[in-house]
Amino acid sequence: MNGFRRNALALFGESTLFGLGMVFAGPTTVLPEFVSQLTGSPVYVGLVIALTEGAWRLPQILVARWLLPAPRKKPWLTRAGLVARPMYLLYALALWLGAGGNPALALALFLSMHAVKMLALSVDSVVWWDVFAKAIPSHRRGRVLGASTVVRGLLAVGAGALIARLLGDGDAASFQAYAAVFALAGAAFVLSLLSWTMVKETEEPTVPRLPWGQYLEQLKGILKHDRPYRTLLIVRLLAGFEGLALGFYVLIARQLLGFPAAYLGVFAAVQTVGGILAGVAFGTLSERIGNHRVIQTATGISATGPLVAVLFLLTGTTAAHPLGILYIWVFVAMGVFLNANFIGFANFAVELAPPGHRGTYIGLFSTFSGLVLIPPLLGGWVLERTSYVFLLCLTAAIAVTAHVVSWWLPQIRRRPPQTLGEPRPPT
Repeated sequence: MNGFRRNALALFGESTLFGLGMVFAGPTTVLPEFVSQLTGSPVYVGLVIALTEGAWRLPQILVARWLLPAPRKKPWLTRAGLVARPMYLLYALALWLGAGGNPALALALFLSMHAVKMLALSVDSVVWWDVFAKAIPSHRRGRVLGASTVVRGLLAVGAGALIARLLGDGDAASFQAYAAVFALAGAAFVLSLLSWTMVKETEEPTVPRLPWGQYLEQLKGILKHDRPYRTLLIVRLLAGFEGLALGFYVLIARQLLGFPAAYLGVFAAVQTVGGILAGVAFGTLSERIGNHRVIQTATGISATGPLVAVLFLLTGTTAAHPLGILYIWVFVAMGVFLNANFIGFANFAVELAPPGHRGTYIGLFSTFSGLVLIPPLLGGWVLERTSYVFLLCLTAAIAVTAHVVSWWLPQIRRRPPQTLGEPRPPT
């Protein structure tokens, strides 16, 4: 087996199995429900979501600086993975031994282990993309990412059915069932680490770790001189404002449009299918034309979600109307955009990075992306003071703006080496 094929299969396996683990430990599905069952407190539910997003995104700029001198980055993910990826297996064991009978203890253990898992992911993300860029040629990356996205989506359908069977109605006697779900998550994470060990990484010239003052100046230089990268960050932040309405589409469907509860499963299914189809399309688009087109397509589709929802409200169309089924497009658009974050945005950041500095580019990108935590918090505040129509129109307007700005992203071609923080040659 040649080096490319070996690395492609290993990275495909790692990404797919890790994604499967995240289905079983879903931060917007399984984990909030579990914590709510333990405490009944929305504060702790919010803490889990904030911890999930912030603990892995925000430290990446620090991780990137720390790893700069390392000629090989792969061992760092392996070490972090050996500590963090078995965490859910250990927590499942704690539940099986009766920790669920003491909610305070179960909560403390869960938050501690989950924090370790997500903090380690800040190392995973920086290292994974750096190694991926070295191991997979740029003209083949879309294929690998697209295939992983499709298979993850297919596995997610089966995993979702298994979760529903194990958890049932989620009553107070289901801690053993949650233990089974967490064990499945932990097993997938550990298997993903085994797949990772099969990757063969090549060394690159060592980049010295700069003092903090110089490092911050370097980051300023990137933002000042690398116009395509700066545009990418702006588009990502604007596109992140889809989160203004993200938590309210189901409420609109149930409370205002009259969709029955059974449609929650339909919405989840079409979102997954939308993601699968997007994985196929975006993988091909990335390879044949470029990641700039992936981002442009995804932001355009994302803008249609709030537009469809607001049209339903303005026209008075309900679930009983013959056209009511078209509301599912809102969830298709969500699935499409979620997959663009992986295949489009992060992949584009990797392409923009000079060799040896991919960790810095990915770390800065992820830290900036952490700001997308703000729109979901703003959405509730805006809704309390206005209306669903205003909230959806605002979301659509910002989404359209993100799409327009995305057309300033260039097609990436091979470039000669350059010094980090200097003006980028024309693309």
